[in-house]
Formats: sequence, C-alpha cells, structure tokens
Amino acid sequence: MNTGAKLAAFAAVVAATFGGALAVGAAVGPIDTGQSTAHTPTDGSVTGRPRGLAVAEAGYRLAVETDTVETDTAAPGAASTFAFQIVDDEGAAVTEFDELHERRLHLIVLSRNLVDYLHLHPTMDADGRWTVEMPPLHAGSYRVFADFQATGGDNLTLGIDVTVPGDVQIADLPQPSAINTIDGYTVSLSGMPRVGDAELSFSVELDGQQVRTDPYLGAAGHLVAIRIGDLAYLHVHPHEDATTSVITFTGEFPTAGTYRLFLDFSHNGAVRTAAFTVVVPDAGVGAHGTMTSDTTSHDDEGH
Repeated sequence: MNTGAKLAAFAAVVAATFGGALAVGAAVGPIDTGQSTAHTPTDGSVTGRPRGLAVAEAGYRLAVETDTVETDTAAPGAASTFAFQIVDDEGAAVTEFDELHERRLHLIVLSRNLVDYLHLHPTMDADGRWTVEMPPLHAGSYRVFADFQATGGDNLTLGIDVTVPGDVQIADLPQPSAINTIDGYTVSLSGMPRVGDAELSFSVELDGQQVRTDPYLGAAGHLVAIRIGDLAYLHVHPHEDATTSVITFTGEFPTAGTYRLFLDFSHNGAVRTAAFTVVVPDAGVGAHGTMTSDTTSHDDEGH
C-alpha cells in the first residue's frame, strides 16, 4: 500500500464497530468485464448487473467474521487477521473452488476514496474458512471484493464494506497523467478510454530501458478497474497474444465517468502497483479520455 496516501473523508466512517474490530456492512461496490477467458459473460456478470455491488448473488454469499479481529489489532496502523467464508443459500460453507489466474480466490481491498489498494490471496482451511493477514490500514471505510468461482458455479465477485475506526484524513486523487514512477520504474499508459470496448496498453521502463515483466498470476500483469460513484468493478487480464514488454488489456467501460485502474506487475522479485485515474467521456462527443496516476509497491508474497 502507498504509505503516503491518506484516506478521504467519508460518511460511512461513523458506522458502528464491533468492540473496536473492523465493522462490516453490505453496501454498493463494482463491474467485471473484458477479454479474459476466465470470465465467460461479456459483461462480466452472471445476471447482467455490475459485479461487486452485492454481498450475495447466484446462490452464494460473502460472510465476514467480525469477531475474528482482535481489538488490539483493529486500530489504524496495526495489522489484523481478516476471516470470512463463502456460504450457499442454506448457510453452509463452500469448500470446493476452481483455480482462476493461479489462485482459488482473489481478495481486493480498496479504500472508499479509491487510493489505498491491496490484492491479497487468503488461505482456506478444510472447513471453508478463509484467512489472511491484513496489513496496516489507515482509518476509514474500505470495500472488500472476493473474486472466485465455486466448483460447478459461475465466476462471481461479491463485495462488502469494512470500516477501520479512527480519525480520517482527506486526500484527493492525483492530477491527470499517463505516466508515473515507482521504485525507479516508469509505467506508461496508452490508449483511448471510451464508452464500450477500449484497448489499453502499459509499458514498464527501468533506467530508461523497457523491461519484460515477470509472470504474475499466469500473465504479464493484472488489471483491476473500479468506477467512481457506485464502485462498479472491472477485472481484466492481458490479451492472450500480449508480450511481457507491452501489456495490453481490453476493458468494457459501461458508461462515461471516472474510473480507477490498478495495474499489478512483477519484476525483480517484487510486485508493484501503478494506479491511474481514467476519465471516460460521453459517447459521441469526440473527446478522448484522460488519465491520472499514482503508485504503490508490495513484496511478491501475500500480494
């Protein structure tokens, strides 16, 4: 997570907490689309609705165990254990999952101001209980997305809100730019964000030389996009014919508006995240989208 980023003020911070633990509630959240073969529906959803907007869908529910977070680790700036289950309509924990992008479940944690971002991979025990060590989080409200495919079911993204108690500080999104730097790497975004299908390409340079990123989750990079407002979630992967020197994605932007893009890429043993803000213009106006950017870095393990 970008340690310099601070959360924007958000009214949901006043939500009740449980004994100082992370407070959880169902709220709005994302859209999943694109050309990934792992996501069969072209709009990225089972029902035609955007992904991540609900805590339950298609017979499955994301059930977070708030009492598993100890009071002394729930404070801002402290690590905590996050535990949950995927349960069926009868409340029974699901234990069989298909592997998608080399993992059985991807957990995305995103601050409600779309600045702080984590991509985590929890572990599941024999009873279907998932756990992950949550790194220190700033005080504020977060949206947690679970991206999974239960064996015999559809690929789903379920979302739920999590609140870290404490004083929330204000931060704005970065100003428009198609280039950003992190740990000496320069990440460039090219393409024309627009309503409908849009091809976006990323290149990564180090010391002025373009680098081939290392395989990460079976691809040259991993992209998550969130629509600002309702937090509609779009989760895509590179084109199958993409090389590791230029990472290309096709995303389907359902409406005009502002989106956040989070590109995870691996090189020299660490996973780093380049974040861009993309402004998609109204269809037919002839304007090109604009981008803003910032970056975070992570170790390979736990990302």
